[in-house]
Amino acid sequence: MSAERAAVLKLLKARGAKARRGHLRIPAGELFWYVDVLADGRGPTPPLRLEVGCWTTALPPEPDGGAVDCPLLMDVPLGADPLGATTALVDRITAIGDLGTLGDSLGDLPGALVDQRLRDLLRGVAGS
Repeated sequence: MSAERAAVLKLLKARGAKARRGHLRIPAGELFWYVDVLADGRGPTPPLRLEVGCWTTALPPEPDGGAVDCPLLMDVPLGADPLGATTALVDRITAIGDLGTLGDSLGDLPGALVDQRLRDLLRGVAGS
């Protein structure tokens, strides 16, 4: 494991991420954010990215495969400053703690893929 990847994992844990079913999960209000640190390539210092997923208990079952099994999924490249980018991402996602805020924030989550069940749920929240 690269030193940068280890530092990112340490930062995520310091910011409240706990291991759940082999993946890191950050609770934020009624939402759970799954974060997996991935390397894009080989070698001693490959570029890193975070695979981030959002799940709510309103859409069971709980994801077994981490972020990739969540109803919202996005990839976040960490660039030249992995710790700064990770901090910014954790600040952004932990500020989204409910479905209403999530629906309002989708435009601020670049490249987020949202499955149909979550889209329907968010439409229902917006309409209430």
